[in-house]
Formats: sequence, C-alpha cells, structure tokens
Amino acid sequence: MDVLKDEILPQFEKETGIGTEWVEADFSGWLQKALNDGQTRAGAFDIYVMDDLWVPRFAGAGYLANLEELGFSVDTDFVPCALDLGYWPPKNGLRQPGIDAKAKPVLFSLPLVSDVQLLFYRNDIYDRPPATWDDIFRMARERSNTAKRQYGWVTRGVKGNPIANSYFVLLHAFGGDIFAENWKVAFNSPQGVEALEFYLRLLEYEPPGVAEFDSDQEGETLLQGNAHAATMWTGWCSQTDDPLRSRVIHKIDFDVPPKQVNRIAKLGLFMAGIAASAPHKPQALEFLTWFSRPDVQIRFARAGGVPYKMAAFKDPVARKNCRWLDAILNALTMGVPSPRTSDWSKVEDILGTELNRALLEKGNARRHLDAAAAEATAFLKSAGYPAA
Repeated sequence: MDVLKDEILPQFEKETGIGTEWVEADFSGWLQKALNDGQTRAGAFDIYVMDDLWVPRFAGAGYLANLEELGFSVDTDFVPCALDLGYWPPKNGLRQPGIDAKAKPVLFSLPLVSDVQLLFYRNDIYDRPPATWDDIFRMARERSNTAKRQYGWVTRGVKGNPIANSYFVLLHAFGGDIFAENWKVAFNSPQGVEALEFYLRLLEYEPPGVAEFDSDQEGETLLQGNAHAATMWTGWCSQTDDPLRSRVIHKIDFDVPPKQVNRIAKLGLFMAGIAASAPHKPQALEFLTWFSRPDVQIRFARAGGVPYKMAAFKDPVARKNCRWLDAILNALTMGVPSPRTSDWSKVEDILGTELNRALLEKGNARRHLDAAAAEATAFLKSAGYPAA
C-alpha cells in the first residue's frame, strides 16, 4: 500500500493530470466509513479499497458500480484467482440464499494488492523448503530452545479473524473445509479436528502468550530471529531484508505453505471498487484502467508492490528486486479464498473465538470446534441458509 500511495499515485497524477486524495483509517474504522457511504450514497469516496471478503457485502448491497457497464475490459494477463474475487455473484462455489443459481457473475471490483499467506522459513535452519507440515513439526521439535528464545513456529492466536486465518491454511492442508454442500458447517469434521490438534501440538515450540499474538507480534518474532517459520502475509516480505527492521537479513526464504493432504495458500487480496455513488466515476475508471496496464504493473512490482498481472510477475528486474515474487505467484495459483458470502465475517468471528479458547486451554479441539459449528449453524439458519 505504501508503494501505491507514495510512488504510483504521484505517477498517475503526473501522467493524466487527475488529482487524487488518499483517505486512510484503521481497518474496522475504514470498513464503517465505506459502509456508511454506500448506505447513504453520500458520494464521499470514488474508490473503495476493500478486503476481498468485503466484496460480497458491498456488491450484494449495491454499493459498487458495475465495472463492465462502465467500460472496463478484462484481458488474459490478469492472475485468474485475483480477478475472480472481483465478481459477484461468485464465479465458482456456493451461492448465498436468494441469489439465482443461473445469475451471471458481474465484475464489481479489481485486485489492488495480491496479498496471500506465504510460508516464511529460516534458510539457516532448513536446508530445503519444508515439504509437509510434519517437516515443520519435526524441525520445531529438534531446533527449538526456549531458554535461548528460539522457537520452531509462531502464529497469530488472537481471537477472531487472525487465528481463523492461521487455522484456515492447516484446515485445508489436512483435507478439511469450512463448508460442505448446502452451506453445511464442516470445519468440525475429523480433518478439521486433526488440523486443530496439530496446531495445538506446535504450541510447545512457540513463544509464550501466542494466544494474544496478532500479525505485528508474529512478524516481529520472526524478524528478531526468535522464530524459525510462520505463515504470514506478503507485506512482511520486504521487511525481512530491511536492516532497520530485521536481524535475519537474507536468512528468510518464502514458499507456498507445505502439504499434508492438500497444498494450499490463503488468499487475502485488497480489492478496489468504484462506489456506486462516486462523484468522479470516469476518473476513477481511468485510474483502474491505467493501474492495470502491464507497464504500470511492472513499475509497481519493481518498486516492491505485489502486482496482479502476469507480465509483472515475470519481469526479470522485478524478480531480482523482490526475490519473493515467484513464491507469491505460486501461492496465488494454489490460493483458496474465504467463503464468498456477506455473512462470512460473523461465522469467522464465531470460529475464531473458539479457536482462541482451544489455544488458551492447550487442548479440547473437538469440543471447541463442535461449539463453533453449533453456533455458526444456528446463525446461518436464522439468516436463511440451509445449514443442515
């Protein structure tokens, strides 16, 4: 985001003569500002920058302009999974109740930053990328030394979205899923329980207090040389080689999270949609069109941004400047998004609360997943889902 704000937007202004104003707030504060603008149609913003899981809520409620109707043209250079997150209804998978199964997906937003969870691992601890989660556990057991504050793993454990994202990767790697057919809650399946039990076994080799760790604490533990591996978002990549931030310069490598039954990465892109009430729709469309040009995407990647066009991922200068780009592209191709429903945040909060309780208790995986499943099922039924 800093690259976009500090380097790319000034270039856009210079090349087009269109002025921009960047409005920034904390995550939950910005969500509320954008929702209020969408609901009131006040026209305070032209472009909403959204977490990809906001797209169903904003598009479904009519807060976003139809980019196809505005004249945006899609080309084949987009990373497919990144572009797909901008459609509503979703192109694949389950559809919310009330949405016609035959309704044509419409493009309401575009990728802005191709964020995805990567495996960060110490190349002075691992002589090769860990292929399986068993490799992670074995190395954690062999090389952890709590007396020297050397931990084999670190995670985000705070309740809600952070721990749910950490668990998401393991759940799918162990063969589980959030939902089965007809929105039946499935994260308390045998595979889900096995994944959480594995997650809890790693606690022995993690820093004390991880149940209260969010992304900042997780990242700092790795950058200060106290952890050997973690699954983290792409915003941490450049910081690993920053001498002002990191004590492990060039000692961190990047890969797709390892396999158990499946090998997946968690998608978490930032998306950009034009507000339905935007006062400057033509100029907003011009920015999205300009930013999607291959040459601009290459500039973005070379400066340290995370692009969404294949030309930028393949650019040799960008790949040399940003040694993590290959891993990001590989992770995107194996990426799994959050369930595409405007009600996911509620279910995620329910699940994340029980996951945190399991972490605090250091056990009772089945009980906590069953409790989350029962509460999530009741909520979904009240919201009109089959949720059998």
